[in-house]
Amino acid sequence: MPRKTTEPPRKRAKVERPAGQHTEVPSNIQDISQVLRTQNPDILAKALPTLRSKLYPRPDEVISPQDERLQLLKSWLEESHGASDLFDAWDRTNQLSTIALLVTIMSSTLTLLSSHLPYHQYGLPIIRTLLSTRWTRQLSAYLGGSHNDLILATLKLFNAISAFGGGCERKAVFEAFPWDNKTLPKLLHMRRRSKGTDAGVSPSKPDIRTLYVLFILSFVDRDAPSVKTAFLEQRREFFVSIFKSLNQDPYLVVQRVLQASWDGLWSDQKVKRTLKIGVFGEATLSHLVKLYDRAVPEKEGGLHVPADIVHHFLLAICCRPGQGICFKDRGWYVREAEGSVPVDEEDTTERKRGSSAKIHNKILANFLPTLKINEDPRQQELALKIFAASPELVSGYWSAAALTFEPRLSSKWIANISFTGQVISQAVPTSSFLLPGTTEYNPMPPPLSMIIANILPSVGTKAYFTKGLQTGAAGLVQHCTALTLAKCLKKLAEVICTFKRIIAALEEEEEGGQWSQRRKEVEKESRRRVPEFQVIVAFSQQHLNSPNAQNTSKHTLLSEVSQRLLWLYQECLPDVVAEGRFEVGKLVLTLAEGWLMPLPEDGKNKREDQLQLFSPLQKVKQLHVLRLLNTSDRFTWSGKIASSSRTYFQVLLKTFCTTNVRALHTTLHVLLQQVLATSVLFQEDPGEVELWLASLPSGIVCRGPGTETPDGAPLTDEVDGVVTFLDECTQRCLKTPYRYMEAMADLFQSNDACSPDAVPVDAQVETVASPLLMTVLEQILAKINGRLMSPSDALSVFTFVRQLVFKLASKQEEAGYHALQVITGKLEARMASDDVFENHPSIRGAIRRELSIATACLRHLETGPRSNVRERKDADAVGVFLDRVEQVPVPENETARMTSAYELVDWVRLVDVPPAPMDISRLASVIRRFHNPTLKALLEVLSPLEGQLWESNILEVLEEAHVEVDFDWLFVHCSDMQFGDKQCRAKLFYVLFSRQVTSFDVERAMRLVLHGIVNSDGRTGTTKDLLLLLSELFSGAAASLENRDVLNLKATIAVSPAFLGLCLSVDIATEVHDALQKFIQATFNPTSLDDKKVLAPIAAQWAGSVKEMLSSEQHDKLRLAKPWIRFMESSELYAVLNLIDNSQQQGSVISGFLEELLSAVDQLQGSNDGLPVEVPVARLLDLQKQLPESPLLEGMIARSLASQLPVAYDGILPTSLPSEGLALLRLPRHDHLTSLPPDLISQFLERETWTDSTAQIVAVLLYAQASSSPIAVHWLNSKKYQRLSIDHLSIVFAAFLDCSVSDADQVTQLSNDVLFGLLEQLLSEWPGLGERRLRRLQCICYVLQQDAQRRPRLSTLLQKKVLSLPLESFAFEAMYIVRRVLAVPGCESMVASFVDRVLQWAVRHISNSGDRDDDARNALELLTNVSRSKLKLKAHLVEPLLTIIVKSHLHDLAALDLAVSLLRNTELKPVVVNRLLQNILQHENFFNFLGKDSTPSQRNGITRLLDGLFRLHPTNTCHPSHIEPLVQVYGGTMSTSDRRLLSIMRLFEAEKRTSISPFFSKWSPSPDASSANILEVVQNFDPVKMLRTCLFFPGWRRFADDAKGVKESPNDDHMYDPLLVIALSAQMLVESPPTAALAWVKLFRTNVVSLLIRCLSSKDVNIREAASCQLSMIFDGIQKSNMQEKSQALYVLQLLKNVMNPTADNVPRRLPTYSTLILLHALRGIFYPSNFIYPRTARFLLQRPELDVTDVPMLFNMLYSNSDDWKKERGWMIRMLADGMTSTEDWRVLKRRHTWDLLASLFQSTKKDRALRAGILEVLANLTCNAQACNSLILKSSLLSWIEIQLIYGHHGETMAWLRILENIAVIADTSKLERAMGMEWFAVICRSLSHIVQMSGDPDAGTLCQIAAVVLRLSLMEGTVKHHLEPVLRHAVAYLQTLESRTQLRAPVQPGTTSFSPPELVSPPHGAQGLHITPTVTDTFGAWGAVVETLWRVSMVLDDRVPEWDTLTSRLLIWRRSAGDDGSQLGEWVREESVRATRAYS
Repeated sequence: MPRKTTEPPRKRAKVERPAGQHTEVPSNIQDISQVLRTQNPDILAKALPTLRSKLYPRPDEVISPQDERLQLLKSWLEESHGASDLFDAWDRTNQLSTIALLVTIMSSTLTLLSSHLPYHQYGLPIIRTLLSTRWTRQLSAYLGGSHNDLILATLKLFNAISAFGGGCERKAVFEAFPWDNKTLPKLLHMRRRSKGTDAGVSPSKPDIRTLYVLFILSFVDRDAPSVKTAFLEQRREFFVSIFKSLNQDPYLVVQRVLQASWDGLWSDQKVKRTLKIGVFGEATLSHLVKLYDRAVPEKEGGLHVPADIVHHFLLAICCRPGQGICFKDRGWYVREAEGSVPVDEEDTTERKRGSSAKIHNKILANFLPTLKINEDPRQQELALKIFAASPELVSGYWSAAALTFEPRLSSKWIANISFTGQVISQAVPTSSFLLPGTTEYNPMPPPLSMIIANILPSVGTKAYFTKGLQTGAAGLVQHCTALTLAKCLKKLAEVICTFKRIIAALEEEEEGGQWSQRRKEVEKESRRRVPEFQVIVAFSQQHLNSPNAQNTSKHTLLSEVSQRLLWLYQECLPDVVAEGRFEVGKLVLTLAEGWLMPLPEDGKNKREDQLQLFSPLQKVKQLHVLRLLNTSDRFTWSGKIASSSRTYFQVLLKTFCTTNVRALHTTLHVLLQQVLATSVLFQEDPGEVELWLASLPSGIVCRGPGTETPDGAPLTDEVDGVVTFLDECTQRCLKTPYRYMEAMADLFQSNDACSPDAVPVDAQVETVASPLLMTVLEQILAKINGRLMSPSDALSVFTFVRQLVFKLASKQEEAGYHALQVITGKLEARMASDDVFENHPSIRGAIRRELSIATACLRHLETGPRSNVRERKDADAVGVFLDRVEQVPVPENETARMTSAYELVDWVRLVDVPPAPMDISRLASVIRRFHNPTLKALLEVLSPLEGQLWESNILEVLEEAHVEVDFDWLFVHCSDMQFGDKQCRAKLFYVLFSRQVTSFDVERAMRLVLHGIVNSDGRTGTTKDLLLLLSELFSGAAASLENRDVLNLKATIAVSPAFLGLCLSVDIATEVHDALQKFIQATFNPTSLDDKKVLAPIAAQWAGSVKEMLSSEQHDKLRLAKPWIRFMESSELYAVLNLIDNSQQQGSVISGFLEELLSAVDQLQGSNDGLPVEVPVARLLDLQKQLPESPLLEGMIARSLASQLPVAYDGILPTSLPSEGLALLRLPRHDHLTSLPPDLISQFLERETWTDSTAQIVAVLLYAQASSSPIAVHWLNSKKYQRLSIDHLSIVFAAFLDCSVSDADQVTQLSNDVLFGLLEQLLSEWPGLGERRLRRLQCICYVLQQDAQRRPRLSTLLQKKVLSLPLESFAFEAMYIVRRVLAVPGCESMVASFVDRVLQWAVRHISNSGDRDDDARNALELLTNVSRSKLKLKAHLVEPLLTIIVKSHLHDLAALDLAVSLLRNTELKPVVVNRLLQNILQHENFFNFLGKDSTPSQRNGITRLLDGLFRLHPTNTCHPSHIEPLVQVYGGTMSTSDRRLLSIMRLFEAEKRTSISPFFSKWSPSPDASSANILEVVQNFDPVKMLRTCLFFPGWRRFADDAKGVKESPNDDHMYDPLLVIALSAQMLVESPPTAALAWVKLFRTNVVSLLIRCLSSKDVNIREAASCQLSMIFDGIQKSNMQEKSQALYVLQLLKNVMNPTADNVPRRLPTYSTLILLHALRGIFYPSNFIYPRTARFLLQRPELDVTDVPMLFNMLYSNSDDWKKERGWMIRMLADGMTSTEDWRVLKRRHTWDLLASLFQSTKKDRALRAGILEVLANLTCNAQACNSLILKSSLLSWIEIQLIYGHHGETMAWLRILENIAVIADTSKLERAMGMEWFAVICRSLSHIVQMSGDPDAGTLCQIAAVVLRLSLMEGTVKHHLEPVLRHAVAYLQTLESRTQLRAPVQPGTTSFSPPELVSPPHGAQGLHITPTVTDTFGAWGAVVETLWRVSMVLDDRVPEWDTLTSRLLIWRRSAGDDGSQLGEWVREESVRATRAYS
C-alpha cells in the first residue's frame, strides 16, 4: 500500500481578536439579558462563547453554595423566569453553531442549579419547558442531524436534565425522550478519533457515544428506582445495545458501564430478576468476553486493565448461586419438569422452551463453551468457578466445548488436559444429595450420566489415556496424562466414599437399595472408561529402572505418578487389579533407599551415598506403595525376593526401623500390624504385634562404620542384625507354628517339675505370648551354641529380647510373669558360661547386663531395693574419660554427630564400671550437644538396678530436648522412695497422658502397677503409694478415653487376680485399706449399673462376710467392708440391716458401719429404679436409738414419711430440680401412716437441736395426722418455738396453717402474743429469693385469710412493718400479699397502700431500663394481674408510669400489657390521654415498631394500647393528626392489629362524622410502593394476597364488626380485609376510575374484581349490595374501554349478571360459593393466561349459554380427567371443592352430584398420594363445619363407620386432620337426631376412632397431644352419653402422655401470680380446611404437658368407675400444681387441698 504523503489535519489555530473587539464577560444580569435579547445574530454568536465559558462547570469541580455563578444565575432567573430570554434567543436563531452554544449554556445552567437544593426552584421551570412537546421535538431533530457539536450539546442537555436534583425529573425525561428516533443507534458509533486509547475520551471531554451511554445509564442508576423498572420493561434494547461495541471503549467508560450495571441492577433487590436476566443474556455475555483481549494496562501504573474489571464483574454475576444469572441448581440432579424452579428464576428463554430444558443455568451452559480456557488464565478461572457454583454444567460442557484431548506435545493440549483435571478435582456436591430444606438424604441418587461426566468425561477417555501413557509418548505428555487420570480416580474414590456414607445413613440393603445399585453402576462404567490395568503396569515398569543422570527429575516424576496410579487403581477398582497378572510384592523393592540399589548383602554402599541418592519424591513413592499393599489381598508378605534369600518382610521391617518420615512410619506400622495380626503367629492376641514392633531398634540413631569394642569386636548397625534374625525366626515359625507352641508348654511344665516353689502354669500357657517368642529363644541358643552369630549381632539381638520380654510382661498376669522369667532364666544359664565369646569379654558382659536388666524388670519391687550388680571399682577412670569427652568439639557433619553420640551409649553398655548418676548427667549433656534423638537410646540402656535415672538429671534433659519417655521404662526404674514422692507419681502420670493414648496403653500401665502391688506385699507404704498411682491413672483414663474404653478397663482390672486378692483380703493394713477405699470411690460410681455389675462378685463376697461378722459379733472387721457396701444388691443391704440389733447402744464401729449402710440404702431409694421393698418408718425410728444424732437417718425418716403422702402435698417445689424430670413421679402411698403413734410429733417438737430434716418431719406429720395439730397449737402457745431459726419455724408454721384451712379453729386457739410474735418474727431478717421467702409469704397470707377476728390488727401491723422496709427490696412481696388478700374483707386499706407504693416503685424501676432482674419482672407481672381486677387506681400515680412506658418501653411486651391493664381501672383526664397518644404517635421508632419488620406480638401490644387510649375519651382523642400516622402503618390485612387500627378509624368517623377516605388517597398496601391517587392505591394490592382472600374468604366478616372494639376472630396477616377492599374500590370508582386500557388491565390483575365477585356469596347483605353495585359500575366502565380482553371480561360479567335475580326485598341474592369461585377463576385466567386453568374455565363457560348455580362446575371433567395434566386438574378441583363448601346452600349443590361419595371412593383407593388425601380431608373438614351436611353424612352416608375403617388401615401424617374432623362432628352434629337413629353407637364409633388415632400417631408430639386431650375432653362433657366408651381412649392418651414425658424436663416453679408457663393456643372448633393439617406450635413443652394433665384428669373424673389412670393423672396434676402455682393451676390447688384433707382423715 503506498505511503500517505499528506500530513494529518492539524488543530485550527486560535486567531487573536483585534483591539477593541474583545467581548467582555457578562458580570451581571443586565449583561446576560442584553446578550440574549440582542437581535443581531453576529453579536449573539460572539457573546455566547464567553457566556458559555463563564458558566461552564468542570466535571470534577465541587460547586460552593457561595459560587458567584450561582448568584448570577439566581439574579438572572428571578428576572427572566424559566430562562425565557434564553428560549427566545434560541427561537430566533437558525445557525446550528449558535444553537449548539445556547444548548450548552442551558445544560451548564441546569448543572449549576442542581448542585444545591435552594436553587432547584429556578431549574424546574426550565426543565418543564424543555420537556414540552415543542422543544422535545426540536431536540430530537438535533439528535438526528449531522452537526456533531449540536449533537454533543443536546446529549449534554439531556444528561443534565436526567441528573438534575438527584434524578427527580428522570421519569419525565424518560417519557419525553424520543426513543422512537431511528437515528439513535448511530450515536453509539460516533467516537472521537484519536491515536491513544484514552487520549481522545475523558470525563472532561466525552464524545458522542460516551454521552449517549451515560444518558442511558442514568435510567439504571441506583438513584433511579421509580423509572428503572419501566425503562427495563419498555426500552431494554437501548441498554443492551451499549454492550455491543463496549470492547472498543476506553477503560473509564467500561468501568462506568459495569459499575452502573452492578450497582443499579444486580444490587437493587427491587428490580425483578427476570428483567436483569433479560439484559444479561448470552449475547451480552459474548460482548463482555471480548474485553478479555485487552489484558495489558492502558495507563501508567498498571491499574487500568479492562480484562481485570470485566473478569471481576463476570465472577460476581456468574459464580454465586441464587444471584446474578447463576441459579441455584440441584447439583448432579437434573432439573425437574414442573414446580422445581421459583417464579423469579424463569427467564423468557426458559419459558419459551418449556419443560424440555434439563438444567437450571441455560445461559451459563451456552456461555461456557465460548470461553478460551486454554489461552487466558482469567477465563479459565471464570470457568472453574462457574463449575463450582453450578455442578450441573459439567456434564454438558465436554461435548459442547469440543476441547482437543488427542495426546500431543503442545501447549494447547497441556492447557486442555490440565483444565480437565481441575474440573474433575472439584468437590463432590454432597449438599445436593440432601432433600431440599432438610438434613436427610434423598432416597433417589443422581443420574448415572451426570455422575460419570464429573468423574471420567465421555470424550474418548480410555483411548486418549491409553495413548498418553504408552511408551512412545513424550515424558511431559505421559506425566500430564497420568496426573489427570489420577485426579479422575481420586474423584471416583471420593464419590464411592460419599455413596457408602449415604447408604449407611439410609440403611439400604446391598442388593435392593437405589444408592447401592447406583454405586455399582458407577464402578462398572468407570472400569469401562479407564485404561486397562496392564497399561498402568507397563507404564510403571517403564520407569522402574535406574534413571540416567541427565533425566533424573523426569524419571522421578514419572515413577512417582506411576506408583500413585497403581495405588489408586487398587483403592478404586480392586476388581480390575485382581484381573491383571501383577505381583504387588515387586513394589516392595522401592522401599529401599535410592532406586534399585543393591540389597544389604549384595553391596556395601555407604550411608552418605544412600542419602544423596534418596530423592524427596521417593518418600511419596514409598507412601503410594505402602497404601497399595495395605489394600491388596494378594500381597504375600512372607515370600522371598527373586534372586535373593531375603523376604519382603525383611524389607518392610528394615524400612520401618530406619525411616524418619512420620507418614511412612505410620503407614508401615498399620501394614505390619495388619499382616502379622492376621497370621498364625499372633492369632491368639493380635494386639501383641504392637509390643513386638515397639521392641525393634530404631535406625534413626546408629553406629558409624569401623566402630569397635575395647577388646576389638567390630560393632555393626543394630537394625540389620535384628531384622535379619527376626526374619529367619519368622520363616521358621510360619512353617511349624504348633511345634513351637508345644515346645513352650513343655518348657514351662518341665520347669514346674524342677522347681517346687514355682508358680504352676496352666494348660493355656501358650496364650502368654506368640509362638514366635519360643522360636526366638531356640534360634538364639542355637546360634550362640553354633557360633553362628557375630558378637555385635548377638548384643543387638539380646537387647531386642530384653525389651521384648519387658514389654510382653506388661500384658501378663502373675503366671505370665513366671513364664517370661523361665525364658530369661534359660538365656542367663547359657550366657553364664565363659565359653561364649571368650575372645570378646566386653560383649559377653554387655549381654549379661541386658539379661540382668530383663530379670530386674520382671522382678521389680519383688524384694525391695536392690544393690548394683556392677561394683564401682575404678570411678576415677570414668571421670577422666568424661572429662576428655566433654572437651571434644561438636562435629559439623550430622552423621558424625550421631556416630559420636551413639559411641557414648555403647560405652555405657560395654564399660565394666557402672557410671554414677552424676556421670549419667554429664553424659546426657554431652549427647544433647551432639544429637538429641540419641538421648532416648541412652535412657533405654540404663539399668533399674543401678538407680541412675532418678538420681541424675537425665529426665530434665530429655524434657528440654522434647524426647518422649515410655511409662513402663520409667516405672521399673522407680523404687519405694520414688513411689512415695508425689512429684515422681505426677511425672509418671504426665509421661503416660502427655501424648495421644489408647486403652491398650493404659491397660498395660495398670497391669504393671498391679504387678507392683503384688510384689510389694508386706511393704504397706509402697502398696499405698501404688494404689494412689493407680487411682491417678484411672482419672487420666476417664478424661482421655471414651466411656466404653473406660468401662472395659474397669472390667479388666476388676477380674485381675492381683486386684481381687487385694480387695478380698481381711488382713490388709489400715493405710492400705484407706488408699484402696479412696481408689474405689474415685474410680467406681455406685449409682452406675455398669460399675455395680463389674464389682458385683466382690460386693457379694463381702456381703456374706459381713453377715458372718454380725452373726458372730466380730465387729472389728466391719470397717473393711465399707468400700463395698454401696455396691451391694438391695436384698443384701436389707438382710444386713435386719441383722443389726437395735435393742441396745452399740460401739463406734457398728455406728459408723450402720451410717454407711444407711447411706447406701438412701442412695438406692433415690435412684431411678427404686427398691422393691422400702425400709419401714417404724424401723427407721427404732434405729434412732443407735444413731440419735444422725442427720442422715433423720433425712431418711423425713423422706420416708413424705413418701406416704400425696405427691407435692405442700405445693412447694424445691429450687434444685432433679435431673431425671418427670420420670420420678410416684403414686401416693399410705401404708405406714396408720402404724405411727398419734403423738409422734411430740418426739421431734421437744428436740433441743433442730435440723432441716427435723422441721421437715414435723411438717409432714402435721399433714399426715390430724392429731398433730392440737399438739402443735400447745407447743406454739408454750413459746418453745423461740429457740428455732426463722427458716425452721416458717416450715412448721406454714404446714400448720395449710392444714388449718379445713379447721380454722386451730388458728384462733393461738394466743394474741404468740400470733403477733410469729408475724413479727416472720417479717424480720427477710431472706432472698427461693423457697424460704415463699414459705414466709404463705404464712402471712394464711394468717390474714383464716383469722377474721384479728385481721384488722394483723393488717395494720403488717402495713406498718412493710412501710418501714425499703421499697426496692419488698416490691414483689407486697404484690404477692396483695394478690392473695385482694378479695379478703378488712384488708382494703392495706391493699391500697401496698399498690400505691408498688406503683411508685414501678416508675423508678422502669426508668432504670438496665435493671430487669427476675424478681422485678415477677413483681410487674403481679401488678399487671392485680390491675385487671376491679381495684381503682390513683391517676396521679398511674400517669407517670404510663408516661415512662410510652416514652421508653414501647418495645417491651410486658410493659405494654401493664399499661393496657392500668388504663382499665384508672380515670385519666383527656389532656393526659392526648399527651400519651401524641407521645406514642410521635415516637421516633413508631414506624419501626408497627412496620413490616416488627413482630405480630409487638404490633398487637401497641395497637391494644392505642385502642384503649382512643376509647377513653373519643371526643378528644379522635383528631386527624392522630389518625394520619395510623393510616401509614395500617397494612389492610385480617391480622388483629390491622383490624384494631381499622376499628379506631371507624371510631373517628363515628365521632367526627367525617370520612377517612382522604387519608387513603395516597395510602399504599405495600410499604415499598408509593401511590399518587386512589387508582394507584388499588393497583398496588398484592395479587397473591388478594387471591388468598378470595379463596379463604372470611365469611364471618360483617360491616358492623369492630364498631366497639376488636373481637376474637381468626387472625391471618396474609389476607386483605374485604371491608377495606370494598371501600377503597368504591372510592376508586367514584374519584378516579380507570380510563386507559393498561389501567383496566392492572386493576383486574390485582384480583380486586375477583374479590368483589366472591363477596356475592357473603352472608352479609350490606357486603353483597356494595359488591354488586361496584360490579355494575365496572361492567359499564369496561364497555367504554378499549382493552384487548374486553370481550372476555364482559362475557364473564354478563354470565354473572344473568344469575343475579333480584329477591323479594330487592336485595342481591346470595350466590352459591361454587358459582362465584368458578367465575373469579375464569376472570383471573383472562388476565393471567399462563395459568393452566385459563383454557379449561374458558372452554367450560363458552360451552354454556348460562351458568347453572345449582351444579358443581367442571366436577367430572376435572376430577376424572384423562389429559396429561390429570393430576394437577384433579388437585385443583379438590381444592375448589374445599374452598366452596361454606354454607348449607353449598352443601345442597354438592349433594346433588353425590360429590362426597366420589371423593370417598377416591380417598380409600389412594394410599400413597398424600396431597390428594390431604385435599379430600380438607373438603371433609369444611363439610363437618356445616350442621346439615354433617348430620346428612352421618345418617345417610355412614360417615362415622367410613372414618373408623380408614383409621384402622393407618393415617400416617393425617393425625391432626382426623382429630379436628372428629371434633367438628362432636360440636356440630345434632346428638338428639343421632341418638334416635343410632342409639349410643355413634359415640362408641367416635371413641374407637379416636383410640386408633392415639395409638397410631407416631412419634410423640406435644402439639398433637394437646389436640387429643381437647377432643377427649369435649367428648366427655357431652350430655347424655355413655362414658365407659371413653376408658380406652383415656388409657391410650395417658400412655401417649407417658411416652412424651421422657422428653420433658421439670422446670423451676413460677412465682405465684405470674404466668411463666405458656400452653399452646388451640384453634376453637369448628375447624375448616385452612390450617387443618398444621400441628399447634408448642414453645413450652412442660406448659403443654401441664395443660394436658389437667384436661385428662377432668376426663377421668367424668367416668362412671375409677380407673387406674386416675391415680396416674392425680400424681401428675399435683406435680403440675407444684410447678405452676395455685394461680397457674386452680384445679391442681383444689386437688391438693382435697388430697391433704383425705390423707388426714385416713390417718
